[in-house]
Amino acid sequence: MEKRKTLFRLLMIIIGNTIYALAVALFIMPNGLITGGTTGLALFVNHITNIPVSAFVAVWNIVMFIIGAVILGKAFAMKTLLSTFYYPVALEIIQKITGNYKVTEDVMLATVCAGLMIGFAIGLVILAGASTGGMDIPPLVLNKKFKMSVSVTMYAIDFVVLILQMAFTSVDKILYGIILVLLYTVTLGKILAYGENMKKAEVQLHNQNLQKA
Repeated sequence: MEKRKTLFRLLMIIIGNTIYALAVALFIMPNGLITGGTTGLALFVNHITNIPVSAFVAVWNIVMFIIGAVILGKAFAMKTLLSTFYYPVALEIIQKITGNYKVTEDVMLATVCAGLMIGFAIGLVILAGASTGGMDIPPLVLNKKFKMSVSVTMYAIDFVVLILQMAFTSVDKILYGIILVLLYTVTLGKILAYGENMKKAEVQLHNQNLQKA
């Protein structure tokens, strides 16, 4: 039973990171959208240095993983290891397969699709007891060291990353970026709330079964 749960959680992490990579490769990059997190920082670095997005994400995730492992412990490291290495590889493979293919020319539709997909993807990974790595780690480290709110810190980091991308994008794209970040944040909240309700329902069912026994 425990092995099945572990395999199911690993599958959730893989599916979540694959959906995240699809959102970036099919909607964000082809439409020149800006976003927060590690991907947004990678897009900024790519613009000024031409370093591939997937390569920067891989290096950044490894550095953040090491910092997280040292400060947050082995349990955190084991849960986040798969995401740290799988996401950049998935992104690179999907980019090679799809090239510059655009699912839609409508930027607003691309923004909405990417926001929903990213929020759902991160939610799946967190419900599996893991982290997507990268920019998820600094808020967790600051929370442990200085008791700073994870959500507030994450919003602040995303905002800074969006500002960095303002140097090479239009006002319209900036607004789309804000909508994207807000949309995936709201979607993430809904997914996590659903997961919490499911856990409560499982606990109640377990207690009822114990009482009947």
